[in-house]
Amino acid sequence: MINPLQLPPSLESDISFRTLGSLAARMNSINLSVLMVYLVDIVDSSALPWLGEQFSLFGDGWDLAESDDVRRTLIKSAIELHRYKGTPWSIREIIRRFGFGEVDLIEGTGQVNYDGSATYNGNYVHGDAESWAVYRVILRQPITNDQAVLLRMTLDAFAPARCHLASLEYQSVAIRYNSTVNYDGSYNHGSS
Repeated sequence: MINPLQLPPSLESDISFRTLGSLAARMNSINLSVLMVYLVDIVDSSALPWLGEQFSLFGDGWDLAESDDVRRTLIKSAIELHRYKGTPWSIREIIRRFGFGEVDLIEGTGQVNYDGSATYNGNYVHGDAESWAVYRVILRQPITNDQAVLLRMTLDAFAPARCHLASLEYQSVAIRYNSTVNYDGSYNHGSS
């Protein structure tokens, strides 16, 4: 049994204060860890969607987070990601946070200088002056078609408003024909 709170004699005679004292003594036995929702690493996974909504992550990639660990990472970095939204750093960082690794960004695909820095590999649009706001993301691992659709929506939220994503490229790490992936339409051949 829990010991009631020790009250001064003048308050001990009042029934309402005795009741309050017994309730206050029970406060020490309450599990407060359930109430600490901002400790994202220990909060119950049922609270993660509420935290995602609170940190304005719905529409900003929440659907792309496939596990609770990724959702927790996204919630912990939400403020920083929103602070730098609209920058190349935020594009790279959101892709890293989802576990797709490092990426290369090709910005201004229509502004090519003929100095040898750009090659004729399909990543640049030669002679199109209106492609100054077009960019490509070069991934270092393949992604499925449904991941590509969700990543495009996420990048639309994090990229500068003036920019347009031309493609997600992973041709340099295309899928091999070694029976690790079934060609059932989940993957394509290096670009989406």
